[in-house]
Amino acid sequence: MGGRQREAPRCVILPCRLFVVPLLLVVLGAPWPVAPVWSMDRYELMQILRTIPPNGPFETYGNTALRPPPKKGSMDPVYFPHWSHRARYDCRVCHLELKFSIYKGETRISRRKNLAGKYCGACHDGKTAFAVKDNALCSRCHQPDKNAFNQAFAAFTRRLPAAEFGNGIDWAKAAQEGYIDPLHTLQPGNQPPMPLPEKLLKPLELGTKAPRSGILFSHQDHMGWLDCSNCHPEIFDIQKEGTQYFSMESNIYGQFCGVCHMRTAFPMSDCHRCHPGMKNHRTGGGSF
Repeated sequence: MGGRQREAPRCVILPCRLFVVPLLLVVLGAPWPVAPVWSMDRYELMQILRTIPPNGPFETYGNTALRPPPKKGSMDPVYFPHWSHRARYDCRVCHLELKFSIYKGETRISRRKNLAGKYCGACHDGKTAFAVKDNALCSRCHQPDKNAFNQAFAAFTRRLPAAEFGNGIDWAKAAQEGYIDPLHTLQPGNQPPMPLPEKLLKPLELGTKAPRSGILFSHQDHMGWLDCSNCHPEIFDIQKEGTQYFSMESNIYGQFCGVCHMRTAFPMSDCHRCHPGMKNHRTGGGSF
């Protein structure tokens, strides 16, 4: 009564802290190998998928924020639109030839390296694309607003085949039907992808331990965008010991297929793309 405010009971705060820890493990990824020790039904899986960014409308899926090192007078972050570059080049050009890591934060991009023709500077030289050395064009990449490219994305997608998930574009169909023709290399001649051996031309049928549909994995579909070394051996060790923890749960934590299919390629909530016998389960509000 003397004007002193009551403190919140400590017992109310504790459950919140207990909830935050497992939530951070889901969002940021567990620091240890995730073994398939539990399973869940598809509705529960969808709820976890909805907690993992990017979660929102089509135009934000696959956009990557590249933040410069914090210092006085530092520039706005770069919001890199994968969709704009993917229409011109396949994944291996950047993630193999130009040595961009597929893991966020591993590639130390700098203006000095760009001006030397590395990373972004390999194309942004004033000939292939606008030059990084032109200070008047800095805002083409450095944006204070993560939604700056939304209008351009809407115009870009009007002519492309639609998909239900991810950024709303069926990229495989767009390439197969000639809507886009991305380059496979920056080397002269644009050589076609490496031919696959006969045994890998047919999709692999992979069983599952859970009572769900089997998986059809197509090397040929992936080789249209990638190189063998993008996946092997770092993500998928061809030896059995390297994939013993392969599970839906490991993928959700950003391992195996989840390296790409939780951030840029269609998300794993698009179940039917890999599990032909399953139907997709959608909840309202966004591309997930």
